[in-house]
Amino acid sequence: MTTSEPQLPTHLQELQTPCLLLIDTRFRSNLARMAKHCEASNFALRPHAKTHKSGSIAKAQIDHGAIGICCATISEAEHLADSVNSILITSPLALHRHVERISALRERVAELICVVDSPAMIPHFEKTFDATRPLDVLVDLDPDMHRTGIEIGVKAFALARSLYESPSFNFRGAQCYAGNIMHVESIGQRTRRSHELWERVATFKRQLENQRIPCPIVTGGGTGTFDIDWQAGVATELQAGSYPFMDLEYMNIEWDHEGNLPFEPSLFVLTTVVSANTPGNVTTDAGLKAFSTDSVRPKIHAGIEKEATYVFKGDEHGGLVFEDATESIAIGTQMLITPPHCDPTINLYDHFTLVNEDLQILDTLSIDARSGRLYRGV
Repeated sequence: MTTSEPQLPTHLQELQTPCLLLIDTRFRSNLARMAKHCEASNFALRPHAKTHKSGSIAKAQIDHGAIGICCATISEAEHLADSVNSILITSPLALHRHVERISALRERVAELICVVDSPAMIPHFEKTFDATRPLDVLVDLDPDMHRTGIEIGVKAFALARSLYESPSFNFRGAQCYAGNIMHVESIGQRTRRSHELWERVATFKRQLENQRIPCPIVTGGGTGTFDIDWQAGVATELQAGSYPFMDLEYMNIEWDHEGNLPFEPSLFVLTTVVSANTPGNVTTDAGLKAFSTDSVRPKIHAGIEKEATYVFKGDEHGGLVFEDATESIAIGTQMLITPPHCDPTINLYDHFTLVNEDLQILDTLSIDARSGRLYRGV
């Protein structure tokens, strides 16, 4: 049985593991690359903050040209409202008390836009908003995911007309987010499916405009189709969320025929080996509570040279299974692990530890709106 000494800088042992490390240079390079792409494509960038839930990161995205952010929930928007001037809440509201929270939230930002996918919610909005200060809204279109959104066609047109004609709303356009396309492995198939969807949305937009219903905003798209969505000429905003960080799901799809990635992986889980009693097998402190588990296995990025597979051993523990059954590594060895899915992994932590390329610690960035954290105002 052989062992090896830790290869990561020893100062990282000062951190409580598991924890999230964010490499600043890669993170900012990703922001700059996306900003450059959107500017060249005449495409507004409204990144989705459901990925990071961080006011500091939202501000960095705004500094790199984003026009505002998307939030998946009212709670996210409440936590991040002091960091940005424009928020689009991308999930439909379901209760009157949600509408009341929207009314309060609107006082804190210059622009607040909500989506509607059912005529059943219109009366709830009309109890709170009127012609003196109508609520900005989009009709939410279903890209055949059957998650949220109304069927593109007659039903969507009728809903859009109702929103346009009601004095309680300022109808701004449409949302169509195709999460079912983002991780299609083949670049060719992903492109074809994206173009087919945007053509349907373009037809819907023309129908509105033919009836003199303006549709200035068409928002959607994501990291997996960031370089495809603008090509159809109908989408005006890009809702990409994962591009500052990347993850294994996005690293495993085809981006071009040369195997290049458009953005660098910048986000990692730092974990420590806590037990090494069995040859060919060691235990770490990053288990099911440290990673999303809805996807592929986490993957070792740095810290050891031996070939090994990362496995889950329970809530608090993960581990390595080595290809050579006689191998082991020393207790205290630390590793950087690439998460399978960045959004639900980030949601497990309170902050990012910001580091440079040499893994020197620069700062901590709060994950302000992680799930379960209530907004209590000021």
